[in-house]
Amino acid sequence: MAFAGKALLAGVGVALVLALAVLFFAWSGLYNVAASQPHWALTRWFLDFGLRRSVATHSASITPPPLDDKNLVILGAGHFDGGCASCHCAPGGHSDPIVDRMLPEPPELGHAAANWPTEQLFWIVKHGLKFTGMPAWVAQQRDDEVWAVVAFLRALPQMSASQYRLYAIGDPEARPNDGAEIARNGMTMEALTRCVRCHRGDAQPRSALVPRLAGQSQAYVERALRDFASGSRPSGIMEPIAVALDAAAITALSAYYAGAPNPAPSAPPIESNADQIARGKEIATKGVAESGVPPCLVCHGDTRAPSFPKLDGQYAPYIVGQIENWKRGLRKKSGYGAIMGTIASRLTDEQARDVAAYFASVAAQTAEKLKPPNLPSRRGGPRAR
Repeated sequence: MAFAGKALLAGVGVALVLALAVLFFAWSGLYNVAASQPHWALTRWFLDFGLRRSVATHSASITPPPLDDKNLVILGAGHFDGGCASCHCAPGGHSDPIVDRMLPEPPELGHAAANWPTEQLFWIVKHGLKFTGMPAWVAQQRDDEVWAVVAFLRALPQMSASQYRLYAIGDPEARPNDGAEIARNGMTMEALTRCVRCHRGDAQPRSALVPRLAGQSQAYVERALRDFASGSRPSGIMEPIAVALDAAAITALSAYYAGAPNPAPSAPPIESNADQIARGKEIATKGVAESGVPPCLVCHGDTRAPSFPKLDGQYAPYIVGQIENWKRGLRKKSGYGAIMGTIASRLTDEQARDVAAYFASVAAQTAEKLKPPNLPSRRGGPRAR
């Protein structure tokens, strides 16, 4: 027993000496923390080992959902191009010399993402990494947005530069830049693609998880942008964009989308049967009395208030996703969000899908009635979605 006690004291003494030595070394300032000097090999190994073990431990309980939906990949690509590519570079792009001087240097994710399991990628994107410059997701509640980025990262290693551009930006209308304009404002294409990479000016989003803004009232678009900017409508994708807009920019953007053409989708992203659409129409026009759900068209019909959105022609997956967010209480901070949160909580998942299918079908039905007979497509084929 005495021997064990002496051994314990000796061990405590050694640990105390080591702790004091580490403390003295830190106090001395001898370790160079300048980003211009690389870490010692031992320091680099220790930090990398600790990082990977921490990520593995904290992500162990995460179960990835299916990520092979093209709509998820497109949504994630759009955010990556606007929020991540400046540090992590994009296929066909050039690394920023300033970013290259960071320590640690942000990895090129076309290769690095393949070295992390899916659940660990999710954890990193959501929570960020201390001491690396990798930020946490702005809206921690929005796991759906984080999974979109992860879906993109899973597809990124197989993407060519042209495929990446198609997914991230699409094919925005080219605008000329003369030398004076570039000198004053930078490349205007960057500003152009900041919105239309997701919200196309011709009203047809490339991802079914993105709302159609063209044809919405100016009052509604302004309210949505201000809600994003204030954080009352959480979104890790939209908050950073909206907060950078001043009042004049919000007014101009809202007016642009309110006046943009509003063609019906060329094809729905999901198939809905007639029974599902009929059930959704019943909810939209009559509500669900036994559950206390009012008719959707009271607020979202032709006589709606200007600050309420039009739902006709919205993609069904987008509507379903927003109903799920309301059910989870993610949009309850605003007055309108609190009202919708109560209504959404009274809808079953099946009813949510039904009403979404109905509103998605309305524009398609209208387009079918107005379609000129026997006219060939000007584009020579169906539009890519």
